[in-house]
Amino acid sequence: MFCTDCGANITEDSRFCRSCGKTLGVISIGDGTAAAPAPAPAQVAPVLSAMTRRRAANGTTIFGVLLALFIVWYIVRANVGSQVTNQAIAAAVHAPMTLQNEVQNLPSNSWKTVALSLPYSGTVSINLQVVRGNPVDVFLTRTDQPDVIQKGQWANLQVFSDFSATKTRTYRRDARLAQGG
Repeated sequence: MFCTDCGANITEDSRFCRSCGKTLGVISIGDGTAAAPAPAPAQVAPVLSAMTRRRAANGTTIFGVLLALFIVWYIVRANVGSQVTNQAIAAAVHAPMTLQNEVQNLPSNSWKTVALSLPYSGTVSINLQVVRGNPVDVFLTRTDQPDVIQKGQWANLQVFSDFSATKTRTYRRDARLAQGG
């Protein structure tokens, strides 16, 4: 049996709804008169159908919002590219993302900068493996430091010490960095 006021499930012998407190059945006041008539079974159906309509409307709204988000995602992905779109979505929800994943050939006695722009603060993981050749030195710097490297002023180079390594073949570091380059 269901309450005609709030739709809560109640037992057949209940006089009051435990959810909303509405009087449900015939109650004796003490002088033999009835305070409230028992509800007719036909009154339960409109309450249930109203609840069903409300749930259906909520489901339709949620489906519409999800469909709109999918359409926006598809349009952006088609115009900008899947990697940029996936990074933008990951940045919006602060999900883990791959900023760069590539194989590079470096000649001996050379240096290479790889610019990264962090969309939000968080833990950065850097993995590097020398497959063939000599070990490498790895430094993580700010975006203004490649000029110092280009001038050969290695003594003035400012690096994040958590990410520094010399003469390494396998490199893995994790540390927190702030948003930016």
